[in-house]
Amino acid sequence: MVSLILMTFPYPETDYQEDNRGQFHFSSRSGWMNDVNGPVYYRGVYHLYYQHAPNSLVWDTMHWGHATSTDLLHWTQQPIALDPQVHPGDLWSGGGVVDLENVSGLKDGDDDPILVYSGTNGVTVFYSVDGGNTFLTYADGKKVATPGGTSRDPKVFWDPVSETWGMVVWSDEGGNGVDFYTSTSLLDWTFASRYAAEWLFECPNLIRMPIDDGHRWVLHAGSGKYVVGEWDGTAYHSDWTEPQRINQTETFAGAGYYAALNFENMPGGRIVSMAWQGENKGSIWTGNASFPVDLTLHHTPDGLRVFSTPIPELASLRTSSETWDNLTIADSTQQLPAGSTYELEATVDVSQATRFTLKVGREVTYEAQRLDGAELRPVDGKVKLRLLVDRDQLDVFGNDGEVYQSYNVRPTELELTAEGRAVVEQLTIHQLGSIWR
Repeated sequence: MVSLILMTFPYPETDYQEDNRGQFHFSSRSGWMNDVNGPVYYRGVYHLYYQHAPNSLVWDTMHWGHATSTDLLHWTQQPIALDPQVHPGDLWSGGGVVDLENVSGLKDGDDDPILVYSGTNGVTVFYSVDGGNTFLTYADGKKVATPGGTSRDPKVFWDPVSETWGMVVWSDEGGNGVDFYTSTSLLDWTFASRYAAEWLFECPNLIRMPIDDGHRWVLHAGSGKYVVGEWDGTAYHSDWTEPQRINQTETFAGAGYYAALNFENMPGGRIVSMAWQGENKGSIWTGNASFPVDLTLHHTPDGLRVFSTPIPELASLRTSSETWDNLTIADSTQQLPAGSTYELEATVDVSQATRFTLKVGREVTYEAQRLDGAELRPVDGKVKLRLLVDRDQLDVFGNDGEVYQSYNVRPTELELTAEGRAVVEQLTIHQLGSIWR
């Protein structure tokens, strides 16, 4: 009976074919969408929750929307997961975990508890005992942690070294920063420490990432700014004085990239992240999610950096491919047939070019060892570019994920332009099918 009360589905019919709706980027069936919330993997199903105003095209009273997938590509809209008429408090952004060991003691049936954390100026817990489809409120909405100042956006993580759960929550007490809490039960939380930084605003996330024979911890904000450091079980430490960017664009709430979170409980420790792209809308929906990327940590000449690459599952959407070899563009422009939903892969010798541009509605320009302003050094005089063009969504990757940029732009005919002499050693365009069944 509880499940029937919690499940609402206020969505009209749609074929997802509005001319600017992404065909391989997730968007809500209707209504407003912003931050990705509590993404988890459980028993073969990816659960994507998100900030949602189901009956509005602008930000309004927040719910948690819900969609599921078995391949991170094809998403099915589900009933609303958290509804303010049923679940208490401000249902703002937060994270989620799968309680495989039932440390919370909330298990009731065959499914492991899935817990999500939300709320402003104090953290509220909601839990599911039916595989992440419906949620109950823990302890009538009791706040399990209350940082000082204004606070929101709790995210929970597991530390296998100290064998404790940690929670990071944004708070403005004394300036921007995050409060850390620890727990062994996922329900009773103890304040552990604070990490302050002016850049560390909203939607924080702490990710344990493999590198060499060990691990480092990446702390990032809603903007995608991050530092690399260590988590000692109670506190976070980094010797970085300035953050880097996961997505090298101008990021802010409502931009082409914001508030990314990674899926918890992933097989093999894989780190898959999705963000909010806020500059796209149609007649019945506003906002979409970025295409999922694999995050990895790499050594570079400038130190450790987070690389982002499109998930390899993308290849299953390819319907046809066309390849051009050794295109020489010297102080000229060349057009190529492309379409509006495709993946482009190119290796370009820029050793004799002062400027090289791919025009796809936006000019993606490589100049002075920078790709649209982000540093990208050539390797043997060459750069590798990969673009995902999806109607009004554009994701740009450079040198196997060293650079990652996301935009909402309207695609145009594909044009290649060079100042000087650029040799496109190989360029392949893969036409991509729709994820909407």
